[in-house]
Amino acid sequence: MNETTLYRRWQRQLVYEHKRLCAYYRVEMPIPLLVIAEGKSRAGSWQAEPSPGVLQVAAWLVREHSWDVVLEVLKHEMSHQLVDQIMDRRGEPPHGPVFQKACRRLGVHPQFRRAKSEIPRLLFGGAKELSSSSPIVVKIEKLLALAGSANEYESTLAMTKAGDLMRRHNLERLAAKPAAGPAGECGGNRVGSAVGMDYDYLVINTGRLRRLPHHRYLAALLQSFFYVNTLSYSLYEPTQDRKLQVLELLGTRENLAVAEYVYHFLERLLPRLWRRYQQANHATGKEKNSYYIGVLNGFREKLQQQEKVVSNRDLTVARDAALAADTNPAAADSTCSGLVCAGDQGLQDFLNTRFPHIRKISGKGSRLYQATYRAGQADGRKIVIHKGIHHQEGNRGRLLG
Repeated sequence: MNETTLYRRWQRQLVYEHKRLCAYYRVEMPIPLLVIAEGKSRAGSWQAEPSPGVLQVAAWLVREHSWDVVLEVLKHEMSHQLVDQIMDRRGEPPHGPVFQKACRRLGVHPQFRRAKSEIPRLLFGGAKELSSSSPIVVKIEKLLALAGSANEYESTLAMTKAGDLMRRHNLERLAAKPAAGPAGECGGNRVGSAVGMDYDYLVINTGRLRRLPHHRYLAALLQSFFYVNTLSYSLYEPTQDRKLQVLELLGTRENLAVAEYVYHFLERLLPRLWRRYQQANHATGKEKNSYYIGVLNGFREKLQQQEKVVSNRDLTVARDAALAADTNPAAADSTCSGLVCAGDQGLQDFLNTRFPHIRKISGKGSRLYQATYRAGQADGRKIVIHKGIHHQEGNRGRLLG
């Protein structure tokens, strides 16, 4: 595909995204002339004249960054359009209070509301820095290294301690109850801020046109036990000019670091376990999905067993926080992670600003080969999350390892 054709398709996609974002955030604005601009200048720009305006997105931005970053730049420029065409700026500077209000209305990430030419270094840019700068992540890394021990008791104990550390960290963070500003403003607190809160999102591209059945179970497991919210949807891939399925994680940066590592760990482990089972039992390819779901549910059972040692006091703290955030604890996930996420007002504000209208779609139940599923459950109960698997296979998580 030549460059001219590629640019035309990117431009067509930007027109689609502009329409979609206006509809999603319930804002009525005309579609401007959308241009893919060459050069090494700003990532995006907005010009009110000639009517209905010109919105430019840099070609280098589309080439060098994932589409979720392109969308943040697009929403930033759309916020300028909203101010010029709908809202009353009253002589304010270009990035003044009215513009900030427009950004909140369009769900712009706090780090993309600034008047800077460079792209903010979020999780997709500074992964290794987080791993070395966050004390809680460093401690968990050390415990996961111990969890790789050949001694089953020592490895299980290390993994349990890592879980305990995450739980204590999140309950202490929740008990601090930082003051929440306007919706989404808590998300502006970065690592090292006075409050110490740092809400972000992380997009994991599955590389698939359709979501695999076991990914629903994997996403639910991360939300139930690793202190993140999860959302699945399709996202445009500009290099391939098609949409692929992604899993988005939302939470504090420390929790995102751990949850992403767990995701990649399990995604690499599942095929290895399946090959071993298939060779030993001469299983057919049709049974793989049953085995994968069994493994993930078996691992869930193991984590649920570890949760039984959670003190009533800890669960009470989490439930009280959910109530204080106007969340019905009975409707939230009953795990400590589920209650903490439901009771974390800053996280809920960040989630609601980014996705004010979330639609839940129930998928069809998968046909399961019961014997294979039970074998997967048994293997899943033996899983110990640890560091080291990436030395055998690539595609490791970006924040740990």
